[in-house]
Amino acid sequence: MKNLLDEVSLASKFEVISVTDFRKQPGEVFLAVSLGKTFLIQKQGKPIAVLSKPPGVTLAMENRDGLL
Repeated sequence: MKNLLDEVSLASKFEVISVTDFRKQPGEVFLAVSLGKTFLIQKQGKPIAVLSKPPGVTLAMENRDGLL
């Protein structure tokens, strides 16, 4: 179980976005993630998910595989 200190440290590492904001602009969020940004998604002020690129995926791999 995470405590408040864990939540604060998570928020300082990632850009925080609410579920509502994510629903309003999913395309922009996914574009930012594809460029390397990581988001902490919160619902009613509590963290529920982290959205980021899969570990080990690099820009060169995406270009080679045609993902970009």
